[in-house]
Amino acid sequence: MDGFEKYNFDNDDDLDIDLEDDFLDIEDDVDDEFICDPEEYADGNEEKLLLMVRNLSKEFRQGSNRLQILNNVNLRMYSGEITALIGPSGSGKSTLLHILGLLDAPTSGQIFIGDCDVSRLPDKERTKLRNGHIGFVYQFHHLLPEFNAVENVALPLIIGGQNAKHAQDKAADLLEQLGLSHRLNHRPATLSGGEQQRVAIARALINDPYLLFADEPTGNLDPETSAEVFEILLKQVRNRGIGALIATHNMELANEMDRILEMRQGRVEAY
Repeated sequence: MDGFEKYNFDNDDDLDIDLEDDFLDIEDDVDDEFICDPEEYADGNEEKLLLMVRNLSKEFRQGSNRLQILNNVNLRMYSGEITALIGPSGSGKSTLLHILGLLDAPTSGQIFIGDCDVSRLPDKERTKLRNGHIGFVYQFHHLLPEFNAVENVALPLIIGGQNAKHAQDKAADLLEQLGLSHRLNHRPATLSGGEQQRVAIARALINDPYLLFADEPTGNLDPETSAEVFEILLKQVRNRGIGALIATHNMELANEMDRILEMRQGRVEAY
C-alpha cells in the first residue's frame, strides 16, 4: 500500500493525479440502482448480443464549417467475438471507439446495450456503466509512474470504492495470469514496453468488463513483442467471453480476429 498512502480516495480533493478518463470520473453520489444492468443480458455465453449501433453519426464544427467524422455507422458486437477495425489514420477509428465506450457522445444515432439506449443516458449513469462494464486499452499505456504494476491495475477498483487489499490481491492474480508474477512491485520505468502494455491490459480487465475497446494496442511495440502481447490479449478476451473491437493498422494481427471491419468515408463496412 506504500504507493497509495498519500491519497485518500474518499476525498475528491486528493484526486489531483492524471488518471485516464476510463476510470477517473467515478462520482460519490451515483445511485446504487442503475437503469441499464448488463448482467441482465450479458452472461458471457457465445453469440450473445452485447452492443448494437444504429445510424451513428459524429460531426465537429469549426466556425461555420462542419467536419463529418462518422456517417450513419451500424454495427453489432457479440460476446466471445473479436473484431478488427481497420482504416487509414484520420478515418474515425478512435472517434468511434470513444463514442462506443461512452467517453464521448454522438451527434445523432443510437447505441444499445441490451434494450437500453445508452447514448442518451445521463452522465452519472454513463459513468457507472463505463467504469463497471467497459474496458479500454490504448496505444500508449498511460501508467502512473509513481505506482507499481499492482497499484496501477488495482487503482480503478479502489477509486470505485472496493477494499484496497482485495483490489491489490485481484490485480496481482490478474498480472500473474499475464506472465508478470515477477514484476508485480516494479514501477513502469523499470518495465519493458511489452510489460507495460500487459499491465495496461490487466488494468482494462480488472473490472471484469463485458465490452473491450482497444486503439492500436501494439502500435508502439516491435513485431515480436507485438505478437506476444496481442496473443495474450486475444486469449484473455476469448476466455472471458468479452465482446472486443480492436483498431489496428497491422493486417497480420487483424487476420487473426474473427472478422474485420473497415472505416470508409465515415462508415463501417465489412472488409
